[in-house]
Amino acid sequence: MGTEDNPRGLESVFPSPITMDAIRNMNRRELSAAEKSSPYSKYYHRELAEIPISDIELVNAGPVASSRATSIHDRNDLMKPGYLEVETGYAVMEDGSGFAATLVEMPDVTPAMLDWWFNWHPLEGLRYAIWCPTAHTDISVKDPAKHLDRSGISLEERNYGCTHYPVEGFDLDGAMKISIEFFSPEKFGLDMRMFKEPGISRAYCANVNLFALDNLPLGVFFHAVREKGGGIEYRSRYWMGYTMAEGKPSRVDLPIPMLDLARNNCLHSLIEYNNLASFLPQLHQEMGGRIDDPDAFEFSS
Repeated sequence: MGTEDNPRGLESVFPSPITMDAIRNMNRRELSAAEKSSPYSKYYHRELAEIPISDIELVNAGPVASSRATSIHDRNDLMKPGYLEVETGYAVMEDGSGFAATLVEMPDVTPAMLDWWFNWHPLEGLRYAIWCPTAHTDISVKDPAKHLDRSGISLEERNYGCTHYPVEGFDLDGAMKISIEFFSPEKFGLDMRMFKEPGISRAYCANVNLFALDNLPLGVFFHAVREKGGGIEYRSRYWMGYTMAEGKPSRVDLPIPMLDLARNNCLHSLIEYNNLASFLPQLHQEMGGRIDDPDAFEFSS
C-alpha cells in the first residue's frame, strides 16, 4: 500500500495509450462461496461495459490545458445549461492540484435509481464490487441503518451526511481503505438558486480521504445529474489536492504525482460509471427498488 511519501496505487496505473482490451484484462478478486451464491453475483462476472471510443481518444490525447478545466471555485458552473469546455479529460491546475472530468450517458436510468444505488450498494462488499470488479473489493458505512427504507428518510436525502468506507484502488493491487464523506448540495456550497430540474436533478458531492493513511485528504468530487432523452447525463468533476469544509474548498498538499492521479481518476470514472449504466435499470427492477438488510431480501425474477 506504500507510505505517505509514495502511496501505493496512486501513481500511473493504466498503460498509455489505453484500450478497452487492456481495461477488460485487469485482474478481479475471487468471490467467496457466499458471494457466488448471491443473485447479483452475475453482474460481477460480466464483461465491463464499453467506454465510447471518443472518450478513450480524449484520454489518450493527453492532459488538457489548465485554463480549459473547471476550477473547484467555479463548481457552480456545472449547473449551468449546456456544456463546459472540458466534459471528459484531465489536467494539472496552476496551483498544482489535479482535475478530472467525465460525462457518461446513462440510457433508461432515472435520478431515483441513482438515489437507490448510493444507499443500496454500500451495505455489502459484493454490491460495491459489481460496480467495478477490477478496482472495488469491499465497503462498509458509518451508519448502515440510515440507508435502509425503514429509516424514514427520503431516498434522495438519505445519503446526505453519510460516510462510506470503500476498499478500492485504480486497480486491485493498489486497493486501500478510503473514506467518502457525502454532503448535501447546500453544505457543499452550491448555489441552490441554480439547482432546479430539468437543469440539475441530483448532485452527489463528497470529500475523499485516504483512511488507510490517517485519513489524509485526497480530493473532492461533484456528480451533476440531469435528465436527457429517456435517461440521464452523469457529469463528474474531481478536484485532487482539495478538501471541503463549511461549504468552502481548501488546498492540501499531496505526496503524489498529480498528473498520474488525475489521469487515473479520469479513466476510473469512465470505467465505473459506464459499467453502472449497463446494469442499474435491470438490477433496480430485480431488487424491487427496496433497501432492506442485506440478508433479508427476496429476489424479484
